[in-house]
Amino acid sequence: MIVGISEKAGDVPGQDDGRSTPVAFLQRYGREVGLPVIVIVMAIFFSIDSNVFLSLSNFRNIGVSAAALAAVSFGQTFAILTAGLDLSVGAIVALVSIIGALIMRDHGVAAGLAASLLAGATVGLVNGIVITRFKVFPFIATLAMMSVVSGLALSLSGGVAVTGVPEAFSSLAYARIFGIPIPVVIALAVLAICFVVLSYTKLGRRIYATGGNEEAARLSGIAVGAVKVAAYVLSGLCAAVGSLILTARVASGQPSLGATLPLESVAAVVLGGVSLFGGRGSVIGVAFGVLFISILSNGLNLLNVPSYTQMMVIGGALILAVSLDQTFIGSRVGKRS
Repeated sequence: MIVGISEKAGDVPGQDDGRSTPVAFLQRYGREVGLPVIVIVMAIFFSIDSNVFLSLSNFRNIGVSAAALAAVSFGQTFAILTAGLDLSVGAIVALVSIIGALIMRDHGVAAGLAASLLAGATVGLVNGIVITRFKVFPFIATLAMMSVVSGLALSLSGGVAVTGVPEAFSSLAYARIFGIPIPVVIALAVLAICFVVLSYTKLGRRIYATGGNEEAARLSGIAVGAVKVAAYVLSGLCAAVGSLILTARVASGQPSLGATLPLESVAAVVLGGVSLFGGRGSVIGVAFGVLFISILSNGLNLLNVPSYTQMMVIGGALILAVSLDQTFIGSRVGKRS
């Protein structure tokens, strides 16, 4: 027997109950529509204030600086869509940077790339197992893993940078394909893959179902534990890709690389319209979240605003986005109760 399913018009997605208003539209689509508009307005403002902003070289700088954050944020999307969180992404970036640099220096670029991706996926796998098998909350599990992985990165490197990265790898950070920097091409490829996974595969549908209502997903036959593990493995893989981009840029393995990425990736995901409660959002929206943070940071740099102030602005934007998400969720629940 099915209990608690409302038959009122408007409770079925896509069904018009005749009560559509601008306020209702904003509650449903406000962040999805609003963020691209804000990005455009912000770009116009900075272009008026600075003659450098609209230059091709500056756009390339924005793209290169955004590429690593984009890759990490796209992976973070999988974890948050399951109503989880991956705070270990910054530590994964540092560990992968060290492992990749060590392997590349001794065994070549191909071996280093394979080891880097394997390291990222392995940390993600451990995260997923701890969360699903040992029933540890994602916040605590990934926070603890952040400490463990950061310590491992420092131990492997001795607390110093690992030099000797092959030039064939480090030069990729500044190479271009048809005028587009390779890091941007890599980030776009990650975006395309994540979009296909979430939109056109069974795994993607199961991730949304698990985040939307875990108990209902379990009762419908979905292996919720396996889905969560897969989400964290994908998060680790994407963090590894972001680490490779950053490692190529600095031409060395850095044990402190990616320290700000946990905050920035969560900010990009939530600003992009992905709900912290899971089950709602799009990786395309996350791309706009990354653009928002990257353009804001670039514009503030052009205005000579200190980096510490920029961190405050990003943190404030995250608080605002979560507050709006909570408000919208509450208004929907109130309408349906």
